[in-house]
Amino acid sequence: MFVRVPHILIVLLCLSLGAEAQSPALLTAMPLDAKAPAILLDGDTVAQFNLSPVVIISDRKFVDVNDAMKYYMLRRDVKVAYPYAIMAEATFKQCEQTMQGMTSESEKRKYLKQMEKIMMDQYKEDLKNMTVNQGRILIKLINRQTGTTSYDMVKELKGSLSAFMWQTVARLFGNNLKDTYDPETEDREVENIIQLIEVGAI
Repeated sequence: MFVRVPHILIVLLCLSLGAEAQSPALLTAMPLDAKAPAILLDGDTVAQFNLSPVVIISDRKFVDVNDAMKYYMLRRDVKVAYPYAIMAEATFKQCEQTMQGMTSESEKRKYLKQMEKIMMDQYKEDLKNMTVNQGRILIKLINRQTGTTSYDMVKELKGSLSAFMWQTVARLFGNNLKDTYDPETEDREVENIIQLIEVGAI
């Protein structure tokens, strides 16, 4: 069902939301003859609107200079690692989807070798330049994006032996491919930073 909404109501709604969220994009006026989806609620016709989520950001307060430095270094490291986690998610999904149509194990191995070469050619130098902490964050963010650990991802795509070898290498650099992401406690600060990145605040 669609219902005509008076222009003044739309303007008032947008202005009130704009004042709350400080978002100029919400101030776009609708034409007078615009129609909006609506539902019947207790006998009344109520217009429905899909609004984008609003992220409220408070001013950051630091205990001291060391606290500020620690935060800004974490923010830098998350900004470096996050795009690679997004890329890893897309690549992992693509590999899984492509391999579902393959029946031969040799065909799957050949495909994975091709993908590995493409990834190494494209990202090897960037990843080599990451700090140990950026690598640790990347491992956690891969778990955030894919729902699986880096260890399980390697094990699924390359086998147990490869997963064991990569885990050994990661351990040498102070990382753990089995690390999981915990946005509620241990990685709460990282999650806050990601939300700021996603809304374009940083």
